[in-house]
Amino acid sequence: MKRPTKLDPLKSTQQEQRESFRINDTLAVIVRKIDEDPCFSGPETLLNGPPETAPSVLEKENIPPRLWEMLVNLNWKLDRVLEKIPVDLFSTKPQPVNLSSTGMKVKVKKNIGLDEPVRIKLLLPTLPVKELVLDGKVVRIEGLPDGDYEVGLCFHDLDDRVKDEIVLYTINQQRKTIAAQRQKRGQDESDKE
Repeated sequence: MKRPTKLDPLKSTQQEQRESFRINDTLAVIVRKIDEDPCFSGPETLLNGPPETAPSVLEKENIPPRLWEMLVNLNWKLDRVLEKIPVDLFSTKPQPVNLSSTGMKVKVKKNIGLDEPVRIKLLLPTLPVKELVLDGKVVRIEGLPDGDYEVGLCFHDLDDRVKDEIVLYTINQQRKTIAAQRQKRGQDESDKE
């Protein structure tokens, strides 16, 4: 009878090798079909600039045009800042994910079709906290007994800076895992003595 072998989580078989290594973690994540995510309008929002105000409004309110222009600009800039605050992610309960710089596996509530384009909002618990908004597509779907779905997502058109953030985060998490394993191994050896 064969004895079960203990697997080292840092080693991988030939079959498991991928373009980039993966980590298991618990993160705040929101996955939506792109057509269901009107809140994120992309970088073109910043290029449009503040809206123009009709001169008749200024005359009625008796506000100097220069002051009005400054107030409108300030209001527009504050709106852009507030759009960038990940309020929805801070209120999202973190969940188990499997993350790499090329994609992730995550649990979702509703069925998203295979090859469906999705927008992923991800909160990395770094200092400072980083919110990443990524586009991708569903490459694998598995129904779960609780009615939810586990989906494999492939990121696409990642900016190099975003990819570097994910790589740096996964490397740091891997280092923490290795350090914890070494410490546990050291404690186990000292307990045996």
